[in-house]
Amino acid sequence: MKARHLLFIGMIAVVSMVCSQTALAKERIVFGGGPAGGTFQVVANAIQVYDPIKELSDIRVQAQSSAGSVENLRKTDAGRQQMSVVYSGHVYQGRNGKMKNDPKKYENVMAVAFLYGAPAQLVVKAGSGIKSVKDLEGKKVGVGNAGSGAFANCELFFTHMGIWDKIERNAMGYNDAPRLSATTSWMHSGCLWDIPPARS
Repeated sequence: MKARHLLFIGMIAVVSMVCSQTALAKERIVFGGGPAGGTFQVVANAIQVYDPIKELSDIRVQAQSSAGSVENLRKTDAGRQQMSVVYSGHVYQGRNGKMKNDPKKYENVMAVAFLYGAPAQLVVKAGSGIKSVKDLEGKKVGVGNAGSGAFANCELFFTHMGIWDKIERNAMGYNDAPRLSATTSWMHSGCLWDIPPARS
């Protein structure tokens, strides 16, 4: 009888400890960023370490790297990320089933804030003889990581220009494309869809 009584008290103690730890645990919010070297990841990391966010008692924000805008849209829609950086054009296309080769409607997402403008940059090596977009036919072009907004936007842009199927596409991110296009003959052009924050 005494052993049963002790076992019962022990079980109550264990359940109480588990419940109290669960009650004290912070809710984890996964914030989707982007590939290394891109502004999306800089934004996600900054939000994770921003003092007013860190001081919240009931939530903990975790920055999560990703391929970028399109992947973030899909993961947020599926509930695998609670918030993400996504180009507004991809939110619109996704909600309306207008993504390239993807008719699915991503209706579990919505825009909540403007973070920054993202002008496109097309970089070529000085002295390459490339004077216009059409001159890239048959050339190697860095078009962003697969699944990124940069890749999706490059596909739209170069398709519109009539050369998407006439360039040698290289799926690489912000850290590699500009460096290779500027310093080697291996890469003829790099396409960037945002500018990393200036560092002083």
